[in-house]
Amino acid sequence: MAKKKAKGEPLEPMEKLARVAAIYATIDMEKEEAARRLLGAGFDSPTIGGLLDVGPNFANVAKSRKG
Repeated sequence: MAKKKAKGEPLEPMEKLARVAAIYATIDMEKEEAARRLLGAGFDSPTIGGLLDVGPNFANVAKSRKG
């Protein structure tokens, strides 16, 4: 994903598009499965936390629980 931006700093158009697509693609998934898929797509943990409305470490925990 793109370099980290300061909180409140506007996103680049392509990053916005990627986030919208990620939300749409994972809308009917359980949050843990969505987190694993987003990690696989290259999103970082803090971004996934924001997309799924969970803590920034949620994706790492979900990845470790993969069974």
